[in-house]
Amino acid sequence: MAGGKRAIARPAAGAGGPGAGGAIAAAAILFAVAPAWAQQSPELPTAHTLAAGGALTNPSFYKGKGPGGGNSYVERYEEDWSYLRNPALATDPFDPLKYIPLSRDGDIYLTLNGEVRFRYDNTDHKNLAIATAATVPKPGGKPAFTPAVGTATNQLYKQRYALGADLHLGPNLRFYADLYRGQQTGHNAGNPIPGNQRNDLAVVNAFAELSRTGADTKTGVRAGRQQIYFGNDLQVRANLSTNLPSPVFDGFRAYRDWGFARIDAFAFDKVDFVNGWLQDKENSHTNLWGVYGSYDLPKTALFGHEAKTSVDAFYFGWRSAPFANGRGSGLYDDRAFLTGARIVAATGAGFVSSQDHRDTIGLRLYGEIGDADYDWQGAWQTGSYAGDRVAAFAFNADTGYTFHGLLWKPRIGAHVDAASGGAGGGVLHTYQPMYPNTQYYAPNNEFSPTNFYDFAPRIEVKPAPSVKAELYYSFLWRYSQSDAIYTGAPWPGGNGQNNYAVTVLTPGRVIGRQLDLRVNWTITPHVLTQFELGWFVPGAAIRAAGGRATTFLDANLTFKF
Repeated sequence: MAGGKRAIARPAAGAGGPGAGGAIAAAAILFAVAPAWAQQSPELPTAHTLAAGGALTNPSFYKGKGPGGGNSYVERYEEDWSYLRNPALATDPFDPLKYIPLSRDGDIYLTLNGEVRFRYDNTDHKNLAIATAATVPKPGGKPAFTPAVGTATNQLYKQRYALGADLHLGPNLRFYADLYRGQQTGHNAGNPIPGNQRNDLAVVNAFAELSRTGADTKTGVRAGRQQIYFGNDLQVRANLSTNLPSPVFDGFRAYRDWGFARIDAFAFDKVDFVNGWLQDKENSHTNLWGVYGSYDLPKTALFGHEAKTSVDAFYFGWRSAPFANGRGSGLYDDRAFLTGARIVAATGAGFVSSQDHRDTIGLRLYGEIGDADYDWQGAWQTGSYAGDRVAAFAFNADTGYTFHGLLWKPRIGAHVDAASGGAGGGVLHTYQPMYPNTQYYAPNNEFSPTNFYDFAPRIEVKPAPSVKAELYYSFLWRYSQSDAIYTGAPWPGGNGQNNYAVTVLTPGRVIGRQLDLRVNWTITPHVLTQFELGWFVPGAAIRAAGGRATTFLDANLTFKF
């Protein structure tokens, strides 16, 4: 939801239930009219503040770089500072660190980057104060819930320190690596604190890349540890709200880029961060592989306006062993998977555990028609779990209109999203979202985009070129009442337990309503701030499990070079 839109450039041609399903389909038709808003990031400066060099780098190959644009990316290794071999183009005090020649001809050079971020989080009623366990009732009875304790006034003080280096050994070979240090303290900070929040020193990226750039193509392969993003970040991305971007992966990624089109093939194992000095390690029990392609259609005219459209097609394969990422990880909390035990809990107690295998195919259509923008995506998922076959779906439709002629250039839009849930008859319908941008749906990673549907109108304004404010109000419902509501972190991708597991025993389709205000201010191209305030009002499904209204506040101050 946060950074600037990327231009679409291509040479011109020749130069759960029936009621829920019906509501979802109607909403999709009404509101499926969005750039890649999920692609934007508050970790980046606004476009106008980028140094002049950002417009001087070769813009031909802009796909597959993750959130960002120009010469500013969340994935710092996507930045290209080779233009600084001409000293006359240096405009920034940190430019001497961006191009350090190590050979006479300048083909061997080093680029350095760094970041310091301070973040404050304040959440009353952590995990919405939902009960941590419950007894499974006998027919006609009611469950008895174990109230959550220590959930009030959860205050966290977070620190991130990062330093990266990009060594180019000529035009075809380079080595990139960065080190991160994270710290988390505060009231009810957690015990133990996850390794992606507190870590003495960890390697987040470390890879070698071999590439060749022709007149109109670029081909390459990266091997090693990588922080990755695909498309609009709603399927695979690294979470930036944690001190260490996570998850990251060990493996390879090969690509072919034609400028207006690109295809990537990849195979990865997840990396686990453990607090300590360089204790991060590859987890061979959680795997991700697939192919991602993107293509810009020729520009056309529609309703008297220029229309720019791109199409992405993708396949993701994913597999995770039960408990491969801690207690309760990778488990589905549907009534069909109750073991008959008297207790169900967030740890996974009371539910069948099994290896989870998913094959996801999807299509994304996004672009602009005049001042209107759209980003629509749908995915179908097959696979297997606990002897059941998988048949699940998800879609996202983000649409908006920007009034460029008005003060503050307001953008009014809405997104409608859904993902199936439930199980029965030997079929699991609960969608596995893998590694989604959960903050696209609600702040503070409160919900995972599975077994749900939502409608979220929003408005965005820009009071100044360096300031952006966004206000949205989300309505969230449960797709299948026989399936639980799922937490946004760390459950997706089999990353940890579902703290809302007991909602499998509660009736009610309404999850709740979420009001959120987010303000980003780029003080300078190197100093960024973000403020976010959210208020969640629980619906019947959560109130029945002890859930309470929750407010969330976070404030960030970031320096990066």
